Parts: sequence; C-alpha cells; structure tokens
Amino acid sequence: MRELPKSIYADVVIEIGRLLDERAKSAPVPVHKLASMISHNVKTDLTTASIEELIVEMAMTRQLPMLFDLPGADADNVISIASARVS
Repeated sequence: MRELPKSIYADVVIEIGRLLDERAKSAPVPVHKLASMISHNVKTDLTTASIEELIVEMAMTRQLPMLFDLPGADADNVISIASARVS
C-alpha cells in the first residue's frame, strides 16, 4: 500500500479496514456506499472520492471483489479482482 498523505486520519483507515475485514470474502464491496458511511461516521476532512480511493486500494490488497455502486446507476458494476487481472 502507498504511503498515506498527512491529511488522512488514522481513524478513516482503521474504519475501512474494520468494515472490509467484517465482510464475507465473496460479497462485493460496495465502494460508494462504504465511503458514504465512513464520511458520515468518522470525523474527517477527506472527500468521498478520496475515501473511495482508499477503499479500492485496501480492497485490492485483500483481493476482494468490488461493486462500483454509483448513485443513480442501475447497471451491475461488479468487478472481480481475478478477472480484472486477466484483461
């Protein structure tokens, strides 16, 4: 994982790690939904996009599938890490 900028609160990283570790390994990580939850539950100046970026990086290191659940999008946007590496 990359070195974190000084503007990132350890609480955000800890909360992301806790939420990812509690998830079933086969269930896709809803990136936008988790970022919204974290920005509401943890006091931080980070933007939702910055939190999403951290979630993606941390989910990738755990090799978890991700769901890019953009607000208002009806399409199924699940990307498995294994299939992403193949393409």
